[in-house]
Amino acid sequence: MSYTALRAAGLYLLLGIIWLGSYRGIWLFLSAQLPQVSPALLEYLLHAVFITVSAVFIYVLARTYPGNQHEYRQLFYGHPVPMWIYDWKTLRFLAVNEAAVQKYGYSEEEFLRMTILHIRDPATIQQVLDDVKGTRQDLTYRGIWQHRKKNREAFPVEIYSHSTRYAGRDARLVMAVDIEAEIRSTIIAKDIGTRYDLLARVTQDSIYYWDMQSGQVTRNHGPSSMFGYKEEDIREESSWWMERVHPDDAADVMVSFREAAAGRQPNWEAEYRFRCADGSYKYVHDRGHIVYNEKQDAVRVIGVIQDITERKRFIQQLQHQNDVLREIARINSHEIRKPVASILGIIAVIDLKNETSLNTELFGMLKESTCELDAVLFKIRDKLKQLRDNHSPE
Repeated sequence: MSYTALRAAGLYLLLGIIWLGSYRGIWLFLSAQLPQVSPALLEYLLHAVFITVSAVFIYVLARTYPGNQHEYRQLFYGHPVPMWIYDWKTLRFLAVNEAAVQKYGYSEEEFLRMTILHIRDPATIQQVLDDVKGTRQDLTYRGIWQHRKKNREAFPVEIYSHSTRYAGRDARLVMAVDIEAEIRSTIIAKDIGTRYDLLARVTQDSIYYWDMQSGQVTRNHGPSSMFGYKEEDIREESSWWMERVHPDDAADVMVSFREAAAGRQPNWEAEYRFRCADGSYKYVHDRGHIVYNEKQDAVRVIGVIQDITERKRFIQQLQHQNDVLREIARINSHEIRKPVASILGIIAVIDLKNETSLNTELFGMLKESTCELDAVLFKIRDKLKQLRDNHSPE
């Protein structure tokens, strides 16, 4: 292999190593600077940049060494992205790499008997011809097209092409990047976003999206419709919410969330009291899905907050009623037994046929036992009255 070929291969290898070493840092930096861009789209754009740089690199080699095709043959044939060279005038394939053979299903010999129109959707052939005719030979081209494999399966590709000289002919060097996965991810992300937006609009619950890295929280109508806050009084910082959690609950809420995040748990939930705009408190059930990055650090939370005040009040009433009924049962089994037994015993002794001095004493005892029974019954009535009382959260 000549020195020039070794030099070209070395430069390309160096380019790849630099890219591998810097890609992660670039991605993290851009993710922080452009939070509105989805991770999938950002990753796709960075790959597109690398592919473009690779294509330009090979293009420069082709322009610099038009008479030495062997100089960049290994770069061309070994590239993982489908590539080919076609005749500018006849559109016939002049060379294809192994990635193109694997992707499209044609052998190299079959490719060389075909034109670029054979891998296009028949419905777009005229558009392809017009596009080729309208593109200047000396310009770099980039576009998205629908290609077809040998088995007629269609898939979207992004085309990068540059002019070159090959075997003494005016030609174009083409790279075809399969973007089907990126498009599918975009559609899915858009669908999820649409469903989230619809859910945020139609549900009565409070929906939130907490970006833990920036501390910003995006909410739907919940703070206004559920807790009575005006839009101008609602801040997007996470601290705005925690400031309104009941002081007796705030520490437990934070501890439970930190434990869930430290344990890499996907879901977290808590019940606590939240202060409304009028100063009253409502019981809420907060459920969040925690999203982690590749370092397993919690980076965002998507959650739903439900108003469970009525349910909590109902449970408290049931608990109170249960306590009262238990007390009534205790009174019935203990306190009411004594006066009733006394009354029954006195009645059994009273001489109902004759008026005796003993009867007078017994009637006094009977009155005392009756008053004692009345006091017990009054206590029971008081307990029953408590069952009708309403209780609200503190």
